Amino acid sequence: MNIKGILRSTVVKLIAFAGIVGCFAGALFLVENTITDFAANGLDQMVYRFEGDFADSSYMHQQLGIMCAEMANAFEDGMDAAEFSRQHTDFAGNYFGRMGDKTVGDDTLTEAAAKNSAFYMITRPGGNVQSNVGMYYGYPLAVYDEETDSYGYYTEEDTAEEGWKFNKFHPYPENTLLLVRFTDAQAAPIKAEWETQKTQITGVLHRAIVLTCIALVLFVYLLFVTGRKPEDEDVHLVTIDRLPVEVNVLCFWAVLGTAGGLNLALMGELLNGTNDMSILLVPSILFFVAAFAFALELTLSLVRVIKNRSFVQQCWSIRFVRWCWRTAVKLCESLWHGLGRLRRIFARALFGNYKTRNVVLLFTAYSIVLAFLAAVFGGVGGSFFVFVFGTVWFLAAGYFLIKRITGFERIVDALRRLRAGDLSFKLTDMPEGVFAEMAEDINSLGDGMQAALQNEVRAERMKSELITNVSHDLKTPLTSILNYSDLLGKMDLTPEEANDYARIIHQKGLRLKNLTSDLFDISKVQSGAEQIISERLDACTLARQALAEQDKAVQESGLTVKAAIPERELPIWADGRKLSRVLENLIGNCVKYALKGTRVFLSVAEENGQAIIELKNTANYEMNFAADEITERFVRGDAARSTEGSGLGLAIAKSYTEACGGTFDVSVDGDQFKVRIGFPVYGMTAK
Repeated sequence: MNIKGILRSTVVKLIAFAGIVGCFAGALFLVENTITDFAANGLDQMVYRFEGDFADSSYMHQQLGIMCAEMANAFEDGMDAAEFSRQHTDFAGNYFGRMGDKTVGDDTLTEAAAKNSAFYMITRPGGNVQSNVGMYYGYPLAVYDEETDSYGYYTEEDTAEEGWKFNKFHPYPENTLLLVRFTDAQAAPIKAEWETQKTQITGVLHRAIVLTCIALVLFVYLLFVTGRKPEDEDVHLVTIDRLPVEVNVLCFWAVLGTAGGLNLALMGELLNGTNDMSILLVPSILFFVAAFAFALELTLSLVRVIKNRSFVQQCWSIRFVRWCWRTAVKLCESLWHGLGRLRRIFARALFGNYKTRNVVLLFTAYSIVLAFLAAVFGGVGGSFFVFVFGTVWFLAAGYFLIKRITGFERIVDALRRLRAGDLSFKLTDMPEGVFAEMAEDINSLGDGMQAALQNEVRAERMKSELITNVSHDLKTPLTSILNYSDLLGKMDLTPEEANDYARIIHQKGLRLKNLTSDLFDISKVQSGAEQIISERLDACTLARQALAEQDKAVQESGLTVKAAIPERELPIWADGRKLSRVLENLIGNCVKYALKGTRVFLSVAEENGQAIIELKNTANYEMNFAADEITERFVRGDAARSTEGSGLGLAIAKSYTEACGGTFDVSVDGDQFKVRIGFPVYGMTAK
């Protein structure tokens, strides 16, 4: 099994799942055991609170701030200085407090000495605190009274007759001062205790973080492989994956939240000193771990659903929202269509017919004109003028409108007849102006459509003939090759018979080769892929060379060639190889299709600055085709297709000639077949 198969195996996935749960359980046990250990000794024994440096520790802050607060309380309560000293004999630092004529602590301690210590706090009324620590415990001497606009403290005094207590405000004297300091030596035991706990707690946290990181790595691995099997790339679902997404999420939070809440509640009780409930700690943690395992499986189930692209189908909320959206869209569309239908009915009734539209426009314009005239010309005389002018204007506009409607009717009728297929219909006797131009355009459109239809019919007919001819020309030699090769394999033949069969197979193979070569050549030239290399040529020399190359074939055919080629040079600009191929195809066409014993006429001459090469022959079959059709691909004058031609010779000749910049014309006169090739005379004018 490869690496992918191993990673996707059920055993490895179960190990990873168990590893995540185990890491979570281990981290949970480490953290909660540490917390409960401190809780057993009292939270006040937990001096490390995750500070980075001892100078910023809350433990040091408390030592300073609490002593300041206790000195302030001693002054407020009227405690004797000696009694205060007896209660704080275990205080490691130095302290001094003064309020009026009362003092406590070491009266030799000065502000300067305190500020030179490792840790100090100086407090005055109004919360005026100086310290080299970042924070301190409480704000002693900071109570403010609005009535007296001073800082002080409240005491509780009894009033027997009223039976209730009230607070009496006592302002602080101006010389009130609290000093607390620790030297390095005095702070050393506190710092050692802090660092010991720091080492203990950070060690536990580091181990918990390592376990958490391992669990995260395993979780990421499960995200990729869950639902996959070694044998395929499909996503495989299990029974729990059929739960709706909302039920999955609800179960996740219900189980995990319940277990976590119970665990936190138990931890809270233990931290508050309820040691009787410590027996429930292990079951609580185990229940929390089991809930975590179930929540993890629910999470992986959701991942598998997402991978399977069935999240939307299994999410009731999304399906409900989509249903609401589709319903709203349908309602809006129905409303819009309903309004649109009413709008179209109204528009059709009022403006759907151009006659009605024009009448409405005429009536509207007439009303506007009458309103304008009535506003300009008031009175009895003015009203008569308005009536006469409005009537004349309405009659003139009506006459013009009728003529336009009649013209439009004829135009619309002509378009309807064209749409119905009557392409020969012509619009005549239209009035001058825009209607005459529209009639001319419509007539031209009919002619164009008729010509296009004829071209389409001709193209379809030629396409059908092309398929038929290609099939015939390919099928015939292939059939011969198959038949003769089959005979060679099955029959006991003499060496002479076998040679004859092999020769026939070779001939038919050559015919197929020539056919495919011709197809390749004409495809290249008609697609523009054929490279044309033009140069200065002599048309007379080309004609002589073509005749010389085809001399043997002409003699074997029984034809007589009458050549009229001048001795002088007749230069042209063309591709010599391509033009030689053209003449070769034309002479070969004469050999194949000319009547035996007749004459073939080849001439080269100059006519109006054009070098003309003309070839004429008498056909051995009835030429019942159009001259422009014979140059199409696979079209042959021999309707019976009894000769060895491919039907591509004239098509190739015409394509090569036009690619070289010449003209290629074919004409038929009875049994006479004539081809004329023309090129501009290059570089000189023939005499």
